[in-house]
Amino acid sequence: MPVQLGEQHYRVRVSRSAALGISTGLQEFDIALEDRMTVLDALFHIQRDHDPSFTFRCACRVGMCGTCAVSINGIPRLACKTRVRTLDPGTIRIGPLPNLPVIKDLAVSLEPFFAQWKRIKPAFRPKDPDSQQLAVIPDTSAYAKQTPEKRDCITCGICYGACGVKTTSSEYLGPAAINKAFLRLMDPRDIAVDDRIAPLNEERGGVWRCHTQFNCTAACPKGITLTDSITRLKRAMLFPKRFEKL
Repeated sequence: MPVQLGEQHYRVRVSRSAALGISTGLQEFDIALEDRMTVLDALFHIQRDHDPSFTFRCACRVGMCGTCAVSINGIPRLACKTRVRTLDPGTIRIGPLPNLPVIKDLAVSLEPFFAQWKRIKPAFRPKDPDSQQLAVIPDTSAYAKQTPEKRDCITCGICYGACGVKTTSSEYLGPAAINKAFLRLMDPRDIAVDDRIAPLNEERGGVWRCHTQFNCTAACPKGITLTDSITRLKRAMLFPKRFEKL
């Protein structure tokens, strides 16, 4: 078992890599625990006081942008929203998000994530883009009932990193892209049905590849029930006319 170095100290073991993401192993630091310290604070401490070449990403620092997503003790999380005191005492292991190519240290390329995101045509496609009339969506509609809690995706890539299917299948769309497709297909104002159904229905990359492990739902920092979106799409796609727009 890891041993805590003292009441106010933790070992932080971070993944290091050279240019082009070539791993150089792990490096360990002794970090003094400060009140309300987050994992992101600890990363800044390493960069500021130990090694200015240490590389990671961040922007908003309040859980809105998703750029500080890393693997913390084997679980993809936002570094800015993870308090050090909530982790098990001892050694904190921090690595880059899984399933994505490493650029350097903890910084990964999100290019594969957004390549899949683009495949489901995420942009809103109205029937009449020049219309000045406001669309009214009844509160009783399926869209109003099923989608409010699924709209807050910040494209952080955490679900992509947590997905067990992505580990073995580069062709799989991934939870975030499928959830976005679900939102667009459920929206009665959007008409790009066929363009989205095609990639979703692919044998190797579509919704049928999901094994319903709930890793994405458990890891999502915004609490989106991604597995539910995928399951609902599977059921709906058994009926070809399900998403036809009136």
